[in-house]
Amino acid sequence: MILCVCPNPAIDKFIHIDDFNPGKVNRIKKELSYPGGKGVHVALGIKELGEEVALLSFWGGSTGKWIKQECEARGIVCYGPELEDWTRICLTIKSKNDFNETEILGAGPMVGTFEHTAFFKEYEKLLKKSDLVAMSGSWPNNSINASYSPLIERASLMGVKSFIDCSGDILLDALEKKPYAVHINHHEGYDIYKSKDSMEISMKLGNHCNMAAVTCGSKGLYLYDGKELTHALSKVENVISAVGSGDSLMAGLIVAHKRNYNLVETAKLAAATGAANCIREDLGMFYRKDVKHLFNNCDVHVKQLN
Repeated sequence: MILCVCPNPAIDKFIHIDDFNPGKVNRIKKELSYPGGKGVHVALGIKELGEEVALLSFWGGSTGKWIKQECEARGIVCYGPELEDWTRICLTIKSKNDFNETEILGAGPMVGTFEHTAFFKEYEKLLKKSDLVAMSGSWPNNSINASYSPLIERASLMGVKSFIDCSGDILLDALEKKPYAVHINHHEGYDIYKSKDSMEISMKLGNHCNMAAVTCGSKGLYLYDGKELTHALSKVENVISAVGSGDSLMAGLIVAHKRNYNLVETAKLAAATGAANCIREDLGMFYRKDVKHLFNNCDVHVKQLN
């Protein structure tokens, strides 16, 4: 089983507004809702690829209940504490002007010591049944300085490889614990290393993990394992939305590792799942048939470094 940890899930809403005008009244023409949060997207992608997956999260109020129900309806087993405060709502604006793809992210419910302790105890139980663990996204509001560091440490002690996708101080803190694999985008890489070169970012990130994955939008994926640097690009036409592509890519990365793919095959599957998300309207989701086509047509280049 693959365990996905998503401390801060969300209801993702696509709100369609023909011409968004800041500072004025804007009326939504169409509104679509999806189960969201980075770790939720990862779990959905892993399930779509045919692997058994469990999801650990905080489930807050009516919104948390709805997300949990949607995930379970798709065959994902859900665990974690229930909270009174509602799980957040995140908005993505679809517009014909420059505000298209603008994201407004909710903060999430407040988590205290009691809830966090219950979350960690559930995590320890699930690790005993897990082959890999993915940790994705932000933490909800909390008074305990919550981070992924103790989760990475516990996974390492139990011999479970951890895959991390987060940003900011939480990422810097996680890197000190040397997770097995890390995925970031080139913007996050610049924030850490002050470099715009995705190859350079990949190799520097590789000092903190066994596998470093750096995505650069339409320029594709750079994947580094300490010996080889692989660049993979799956091209798609008629992009509907790129929101959630990094999470879909993370799902491909994890499934490829579970199936013992080599570095080239891993890069191809990750790039294909990330690209497949762009051609499905549902945020952070893809179809397996699209992944198969994109995998077979993925452009890959390998650079030997040693």
